[in-house]
Amino acid sequence: MKLFNYKAIESKAMLKVFGIGLLTASLTSFPVSALELSAKQIMQKVDDRDTGETIVSESALILIDKKKRQRIRQLKLFSKEYEQVDKSVSFFMSPADVKDTAYMSFDWDDDAKEDDSWLYLPALQKTNRIAASDKSGAFMGSDFSYADIDGVEVEDFTYRLVKESEEVNGHDCWVIESTPKSKVVIKETGYLTTTSWIRKDIFMQVKAIIKVKKGKRVKYFQAKDIEQIQGIWTAKTLQMVTTKRNKLEHSSVLKINAVDYQTKVDDKMFENNRLQRGL
Repeated sequence: MKLFNYKAIESKAMLKVFGIGLLTASLTSFPVSALELSAKQIMQKVDDRDTGETIVSESALILIDKKKRQRIRQLKLFSKEYEQVDKSVSFFMSPADVKDTAYMSFDWDDDAKEDDSWLYLPALQKTNRIAASDKSGAFMGSDFSYADIDGVEVEDFTYRLVKESEEVNGHDCWVIESTPKSKVVIKETGYLTTTSWIRKDIFMQVKAIIKVKKGKRVKYFQAKDIEQIQGIWTAKTLQMVTTKRNKLEHSSVLKINAVDYQTKVDDKMFENNRLQRGL
């Protein structure tokens, strides 16, 4: 598994550490003292947590401009764990201008193997592969990037424990700073540093401050409405806010309206031609 994966945004991938991961998160409790773990070990546990074998979810992606005008996009996600790869596909259901748009990603366990992701645009009747160099771009006009959705490797960053204890919404957290090891990683993610608040009881990222390279922007992430669903800890609301020179530029909210971790997902859901066929 990787940090920032889309299944965590929609379920278990995006925002795993940054983790918009991209939407919910499944976790196991590890009540361990910060003195027993390094910053990297903590982030590895966040990345390694159990997230369920399958996920089916229905969500609303809310795009909010600086004048607080909203655009709401409804989408449905399917994901499934395999022996060497996690596969996920999302279909946009509404409004009309994005209906039938589809996004699919394969998150390979082998760190040496580049993840695969494709975006189908119905207006062009064309499927585009998303290259690593394009993953710092905005996903479907939101404040989440393709890098947030597809994930990044734990080994691509160095980690520093900023604070051993800080409370967020009544829960004790570690505060950890992540820094890319190379210019290549900075180019792929678009991020210079990420400061994350990790809940100690469930190893879940609940807050982050992200310094963006382009335009000297700063992003603020929050995971809220956290509850157990079918035994899996799930953040039902994920928020990302983008600022420039301390002023609000844009924000996005992903709200999980329904999620099921027990429904069987057909392997045919992840065939490439499924993007064109839709649901």
